[in-house]
Amino acid sequence: MIDMHCHILPGIDDGSKNLEESMLILENAATSGVTDIIFTPHYIKGTKYCYDNRAKKQLTEILVEAMKRTDLEINVHFGNEVYIDQNIPEMLENGEIATLAGSRYLLLELPVATEDLSAPDLIFRLKSQGITPIIAHPERYDYFTRDLKKIDRYLELGCLMQGDYMSILGKYGKAAKKSLTKLLKANKIQMLASDIHHSSSDYHIPEVEKKLMKILKSDDKIQNLMIENPERIIKNLDIK
Repeated sequence: MIDMHCHILPGIDDGSKNLEESMLILENAATSGVTDIIFTPHYIKGTKYCYDNRAKKQLTEILVEAMKRTDLEINVHFGNEVYIDQNIPEMLENGEIATLAGSRYLLLELPVATEDLSAPDLIFRLKSQGITPIIAHPERYDYFTRDLKKIDRYLELGCLMQGDYMSILGKYGKAAKKSLTKLLKANKIQMLASDIHHSSSDYHIPEVEKKLMKILKSDDKIQNLMIENPERIIKNLDIK
């Protein structure tokens, strides 16, 4: 697996609390067969989750050195999960936030309860600047779970969709599980990720793959969601 959404950088958001916990998660990832990880700490303007890229890159370097000392062989990359903000184009321009692995792809988080009606305008501006938004875990937003057809508009605007695969194991409730299953069957999810936050969690890859096989009935589709498309992000290639 290539994990393109996680919260492993220590002490920077609601994910890993310290270096020790980060290393436990990374050891779990390596044991589970994860070959590449894109660190995606939250960036929410005007909150405590707004560390600049310089600080985050320094933390990444510390983690990489710790991995070398323990012979953990995972390729690591840098990014952000950015909460929607109309100033995102400017934030990208001044280096305040980062795309995924330096690519054209930006991981975008939407509000959970109430749809941001300004989102289409932001998406249009990002697309006009060559940036493709990837909507994080659409199955967890209330307004999408009530009406999955709303997602079609975002797809038509040129967004991609990243599901949290733990949703199909029920981690985020029945509505999220049902929504992700329907979206996968309709081919409206382009990639799956762990969105892992803490060492108390697990990657559950074999269990997830069994569930996905029941839903998709295709190993090729599973590979596409968990390996091929995430790899295309890292290489800045078009997504299938």
